[in-house]
Amino acid sequence: MGNSVGMLSSAYYGVISPEGAASILGRYKNDQDKAARFPEDCRSLATMQKIYAPQLQELGVIDEVLWDSNNESHENFPSLAKTVEEFIRRSLSTLEDSSPEDIIQQRYNKFRSMGDFDLLTEEERKARVEQARTVPQPVRPDRNAGKAVANAPCRILKYLSDRTISGQYSSLKGKAPAALSSYVPSKSITPPRTEPLPTRVNAKTILDRDGPEALAAWVRAESPKRTLITDTTLRDAHQSLLATRMRTVDLLGGCPEASHVLHDAFSFECWGGATFDVSYRFLNEDPWERLRRIRKAVPNVCLQMLIRGSNAVGYTSYPDNVIVEFVNKAAETGMDVFRIFDCFNDLKQMKVCIDAVRAVNKVAEVCICFTGDFLKTNKEKIYTLEYYKELARTIDAAGAHIIAIKDMAGLLKPGHARPLVAAIREVSDKPIHFHTHSTSGVSLPSALAMVDAGCDIVDCAIAGMSEATSQPNMNALVASLEGHPRDTGIDYLNLEILDNYWVNTRSMYAPFENGVQSSSARVFDHQIPGGQYSNLMVQCKSLGLWERWSEVLDMYRDVNQLFGDVVKVTPSSKCVGDLALYLINRKMKASDVLAKGDEIEFPQSTLDLCAGRLGFPHRGLPKELQRVVLKGEVPMTVRPGVLMPPAGTFQNLKK
Repeated sequence: MGNSVGMLSSAYYGVISPEGAASILGRYKNDQDKAARFPEDCRSLATMQKIYAPQLQELGVIDEVLWDSNNESHENFPSLAKTVEEFIRRSLSTLEDSSPEDIIQQRYNKFRSMGDFDLLTEEERKARVEQARTVPQPVRPDRNAGKAVANAPCRILKYLSDRTISGQYSSLKGKAPAALSSYVPSKSITPPRTEPLPTRVNAKTILDRDGPEALAAWVRAESPKRTLITDTTLRDAHQSLLATRMRTVDLLGGCPEASHVLHDAFSFECWGGATFDVSYRFLNEDPWERLRRIRKAVPNVCLQMLIRGSNAVGYTSYPDNVIVEFVNKAAETGMDVFRIFDCFNDLKQMKVCIDAVRAVNKVAEVCICFTGDFLKTNKEKIYTLEYYKELARTIDAAGAHIIAIKDMAGLLKPGHARPLVAAIREVSDKPIHFHTHSTSGVSLPSALAMVDAGCDIVDCAIAGMSEATSQPNMNALVASLEGHPRDTGIDYLNLEILDNYWVNTRSMYAPFENGVQSSSARVFDHQIPGGQYSNLMVQCKSLGLWERWSEVLDMYRDVNQLFGDVVKVTPSSKCVGDLALYLINRKMKASDVLAKGDEIEFPQSTLDLCAGRLGFPHRGLPKELQRVVLKGEVPMTVRPGVLMPPAGTFQNLKK
């Protein structure tokens, strides 16, 4: 189109089709032999001819690969249609200032430079032909002549070979991961522990024996003597580092050792967040079975999950009875601590979940999602210390057993710790649980500052699964508190066997590493949550935007300001990220949304946000933004769950 050539990623182009070439060149014994070998011959010839889109782009035959989705068909392809439409618009726009002569010259230069070839005179051509005729043909004896073929590959091996050579991530097609580790880790800790589990009183003992209120009181009573920790390795650590791709079998491999050396931990976070979705969509696993098996493997430590209030473990609001039944089922399956949050810190969106957790006699840990910088009193006008103090008051009144400070982007600095904890203590004596990410590089100093300020519980991850976009290093945190009045009571050397297991296991997931090499203080500017940061990098690479990563970070910041500086955590953070990538792809600025909004077909997540289907920021959204995005649709004014009829399938499911 114009002077640009685009090609769909699943298409190919050649003088002769692979099927035609295979029919001409193939030598088959019979129809059965042809049926077995013909598809592979076609793929081999196609690869050799270099007719796949990425190969043609490398040769210079085409300019751009238009990536089509595996989830769309020839009958329904809205995403691909938008991609093609944008490519046509972008290509034609480059011709606006060109004369007909310029266009002809550009096309001449372009096609003269395509591919890799020589221009031969007639004499040179004839000499090459004669030379080719004199080359002796190799004789390849049939090694299997006269003998039966033993150990023929089984069907599964043939399938795996086919996927490796010709599949979606084929290196021959230029789609393999950049680097793969050749090291295959051990599948379990050897030798496994055989001694009985510790019987010391811990958080799980108190919860099972006396209930959640008694547990909260016990945590506060223990606080002057020690700092309790939550291990996030089984959930948020691999969600933040490995795109949540850790399989249940590998999670279970570390559980026996962890149940011994971390018996005195407050909890193991192992479920919720993105793990539910990814288990179904990518791992072909049952998340409920994962919870059952972890519960069986770790009977002596509280299990903890992350639940998005009225969004549960999804990305939209659900009917109230769905939330209640989900909590009931999770508690029945083995969950102890429910960390409840709303992407806008809206108690109305969390109250149904809080009440449901209390009804099953489990721990309702309710979050303050932290953002902004209240230390900059001259600039921060939204997320002030008074805002957090009042939020803590309402959380306490709503029935929380524990108040969590959820610092999803790693924005909480050491200087925030003491005034924030003091403000919460003015309105509540509930235990305070601190969660952060290491994206900014200050997570460990901030965690230690929170301990000094009186925070009761701190999240961390085993060393081999910590830092970068994950949580602070557990081994370093435990070692740093040795000799402190609030020492954890855990020997960091006892964590080494468990850490070695996770270091080895992580190496097997190299293709899913997010590529974050170090922390970056730039997060204080763009405020991207740790769990989203790694996923956004992967999205940028898949969309061909990796070279514009710096622009993406700036656009994320600008879109956030366009939305009125919202709290950014799932699903609101996804709304910011989706629109940022949408605008970058179309070479637009955030300011263009208001200026040209009537012409823009916004992402669905932007529509949901502006319509109120995800809930409401405490200061609302900019009215003009809602007008241009919704294009006449009236936004909701009450909590989505109020308007939804109860789901009616639970009794059938139970039967």
